[in-house]
Amino acid sequence: MNFRYNCLAITLGAAFVIAPPSFAQDVPKVLRLEEKLQIGSYLVVGEAEMVALPDLDVVWRGRIDSGANTTSIYAKDVEEFERDGAKWVRFVARNDELDASVEMEKPLSRYVRIRGEEGESTRRPVIRMEVAIGGVSRLIEVNLNDRENYDFPVLIGRNYLEGITLIDVSRTYLHGSPDEER
Repeated sequence: MNFRYNCLAITLGAAFVIAPPSFAQDVPKVLRLEEKLQIGSYLVVGEAEMVALPDLDVVWRGRIDSGANTTSIYAKDVEEFERDGAKWVRFVARNDELDASVEMEKPLSRYVRIRGEEGESTRRPVIRMEVAIGGVSRLIEVNLNDRENYDFPVLIGRNYLEGITLIDVSRTYLHGSPDEER
């Protein structure tokens, strides 16, 4: 009995390969973004964008990474402390290319475990911070990480991207130029 179903599935599959269903002709093959920075309600972003961090009063280069769950910023001298019975974190946000540092204190939201490329796991503090690209601002969780050996001081993860962006990896800096970094 299973043999009969397998033959039927193979036959139907072959029919689709040889003659695709008629509805397939109505589906567009490629969506051309050209100069559009918005498709419907979605913001189009490139593989790298200028990222505003209003809490720090900076605009830094950011790498768009749909493989990362959480957005990350370059932070040094991270230390946890207590204020009014709540856990807080003090850190220095860094941008080595500009030789810029901004000291900041924020309430600690939680810790997150991040698995690296070689499989090693690190525990990072997470804060809530406003992040904006192309005028679209979101209050999201941001983990603090020593990004000294990375090309970008900010990594934009899915917690910013999800539900509001389309990524065009063939383009960069659709929402500002690296010359505007401050």
